[in-house]
Amino acid sequence: MSRVREARFIDLCLRGKALPAEIDDFVELWHENGSALPLHEFLGMTSEEYSSWVQRPDLLPHIITDHRKRKSA
Repeated sequence: MSRVREARFIDLCLRGKALPAEIDDFVELWHENGSALPLHEFLGMTSEEYSSWVQRPDLLPHIITDHRKRKSA
C-alpha cells in the first residue's frame, strides 16, 4: 500500500484513490509499520474526528465530506 506514503487516508478518499471502506486496512498498516505519527494524524483526522469515528464508525462519510467542504472553501 505505497499510496499511504504519499497522502493521508482522508486525502486519498478526497482524491478518489481510497474508499471509506478501506480505513481498516490503513489502521492495520499503521500498526504494522510502527508509524511515529498518532493514528488520527496518520489517517488525516483531527483527534476530535478520530474520537467521533471510533465511537460511531458510520460518521466516516460525514468526516470526509467536512474535509471536502473545508478544502473547497
